[in-house]
Amino acid sequence: MPNVLGTIPGSNGGQPSTNETPISVSVVLPSALDKIQEFLVRGERRQAYHYALDEKLWAHAMVIASSIDKEAWKDVVSEFLKGELGVHDAQRTAPVGRGREPVPPSNGREWLRVVYSLFSGQGPTAG
Repeated sequence: MPNVLGTIPGSNGGQPSTNETPISVSVVLPSALDKIQEFLVRGERRQAYHYALDEKLWAHAMVIASSIDKEAWKDVVSEFLKGELGVHDAQRTAPVGRGREPVPPSNGREWLRVVYSLFSGQGPTAG
């Protein structure tokens, strides 16, 4: 079986120097691109970016949304932050603080979410 990690950007070209598990792996199917193209040919940019969001095709959604308006762009960035940098089920433990209150789940990516939120014009509390 071929080394599929060798084709994942940021995976160190499949070199065995890391034991990291990918957080996210994207697959772009030709049918998804066909659907996006159909929406765009009909002038339905909002439907195209919503479809791209549903398929987690972040780059496609960002490019399309950037041509619509700032709210569409913010919508895509917000979904991207939740999908790629959010706390996923495997990371949702419920540690208890000193006062026995639950500590919010964390995956160590809070600062990256804040920075991306600022870059997108959403402010530091978004994401």
